Amino acid sequence: MPFHLSKNCHYTITCSLLVKIIQFTPSPSRFLSPVPSPGPAPAPAPLYPPCEGVDLLYQLSNVEKIYPYLNASQAELQPYSFEATATITNMGFSEVKNWAMGIRFQHDEILVSAPGTVLADGTPLPAEVGNGTIIMGFPAATLKNAIETAGNLNLIQAVVQLTGTEFGVEPPSYPMPLNINVTNDGYNCSIAKLYGNSTMHTCCLEQNSNITVNSDNEYLPSETGNLTITYDVTQAYEGNYWALVTISNDSPITRLDHWNLTWDWQEGEFINVMQGAQTTEADTEVCLNGQAAVTYASSININSVECCSASPIILDLPSNQFNSSNGHVQYCCRNGTILPATIDPSQSKSAFTMNVYKLPPNTATIHLVPPANWRIGDGLYKCGQPRLITPSVFPDPSGIVHSSSALKTWQVTCNISTTPQTPKCCVSFSGYYNESIIPCPTCACGCPKNPQPVCNPTSPALLLPYSALTLAPVNRTNQIVAWAGLQHESVPNPLPCQDYCGVSINWHIVSDYTNGWSARMTLFDWSNQTYANWFAAIELDKAFPGFQQAYSFNATTIPDLNNTILVEGLPGLNYLVAAQNFSAGKLQSVLSFTKVPTPGIEVSLGDGFPSKVWFNGEECSLPDIYPTGGAWHSAPMAFGALMLALAVSTLVPLRIL
Repeated sequence: MPFHLSKNCHYTITCSLLVKIIQFTPSPSRFLSPVPSPGPAPAPAPLYPPCEGVDLLYQLSNVEKIYPYLNASQAELQPYSFEATATITNMGFSEVKNWAMGIRFQHDEILVSAPGTVLADGTPLPAEVGNGTIIMGFPAATLKNAIETAGNLNLIQAVVQLTGTEFGVEPPSYPMPLNINVTNDGYNCSIAKLYGNSTMHTCCLEQNSNITVNSDNEYLPSETGNLTITYDVTQAYEGNYWALVTISNDSPITRLDHWNLTWDWQEGEFINVMQGAQTTEADTEVCLNGQAAVTYASSININSVECCSASPIILDLPSNQFNSSNGHVQYCCRNGTILPATIDPSQSKSAFTMNVYKLPPNTATIHLVPPANWRIGDGLYKCGQPRLITPSVFPDPSGIVHSSSALKTWQVTCNISTTPQTPKCCVSFSGYYNESIIPCPTCACGCPKNPQPVCNPTSPALLLPYSALTLAPVNRTNQIVAWAGLQHESVPNPLPCQDYCGVSINWHIVSDYTNGWSARMTLFDWSNQTYANWFAAIELDKAFPGFQQAYSFNATTIPDLNNTILVEGLPGLNYLVAAQNFSAGKLQSVLSFTKVPTPGIEVSLGDGFPSKVWFNGEECSLPDIYPTGGAWHSAPMAFGALMLALAVSTLVPLRIL
């Protein structure tokens, strides 16, 4: 039978079903409007302020006490290891090429490891960084911007794991740096802020706000310095490549003698063959006992490779080797001497080539990484890290074949260290209007630890008579003491030490008249070294515009270098000969000046004396006073009085300095 329901019952059931449908049907589109979705949860507030530039983060993760364990009285010397993470993220508009991050450490830290980076000043790790340091990405040193990479963190961010040692900061204290910043040009960094005890953050805003989308061209502009070194990869093969290394002297007054060059390989490379230079050691055992022997045992003779050292030391070849089997490289084989181009452009470069072998897994032909941490000149120069620049072009000398170019070129820029160097030369001042010579300063070129006979290293040098100028410093004592007596000067006991300089220069004002004046420059070589191709530079603050000529030297003016005159020997006179039998090698020339472009110049009041002097590129020590005009005695009278004083002084024992 059919089942029938009353009207009321049907309505009741229908309402009940409707309620059930509303309660249990997921998509009640036929009965109700869709219920709005609540959407994703709101993003959490950023930990750090937004940054429209380069975002820097330094996070300390671990500090641990390490040996040696010191007692409480030496707590400030107790070493602790630390681990930290430095994160640099490009949140700006432009690429950051050759990114560099400054970390101002403050706890005598020693940085032991920072994979993927090098120190900007070329110091190899481990390195003392207690006064701060700059790390830079190497070899991949470019951070692209998020706009051109769709925010790919692998391309816009660098994360560096730092490991090192600090002293005296014991947990639960935190050895945090004082500040962090980006050192690239064009960025202005805010003062870094601490978040908690172990995190430091800052933002470095860039001046450019234009969106830049860059191609694969990663070349940086060339730089200038005292020395520039180019590393040109000229040929590349599976597992090895050929490189040309060229050292150029870009300083107008500095020369480099007996250069030695070293660097640190980054991926275990070794030098198979070298032309135009040589290494000090082969270190063959490094290759024989390592991966090189396994990889290349059947292709090259490992026992005869040039150098397997991770930090090879490279020297120039003697000039007689240019036509040998090891020579035949343009600019090679010059005994390690590189002159400034102002002296001889053809002698201002040195070069060599080498065949470099790579180790797995980095043997691909296109995988090219230059060495890092370049050093040259025994600490005289500080070198930056290699910068990828536009490949060098090598014109064909004959002009028949088209020019060739390097596959890749890196440039290393080196500048003379700001660390004061002990002078090797000194200058004395004199003038026709004063019968005394202002000598080189006491210990101008350093004093021995225990000078014999005993002398005073801090007492000012005593005035010299002209007759003592050509005497060896060790033989001047009698005349110095006698002259002091004639000048009514007190004689200290012990006497001042001598200058201990191998080369001394006397600058003497010869004449001073209405329209001009002249000076005589005399070079003395008291050492056992002969200086070939010598040169000197004289900086004259006020007198420079009036320079006319040098009569026995070649002279060149360099206005752009603080009003400097560069002098060198004439052909055949470019050797300053070593001393023999206490007699110095000597060269001299008169230099003439006009007063027309320098009205009001006071030659005898200091305007006629140099403010700086360099010999062979090294700055000389100068007196801090000038001779002034005063009572003048004729030369015969002064000499006669000195001889009488000497005769009397021989009755008194004197110290010979």
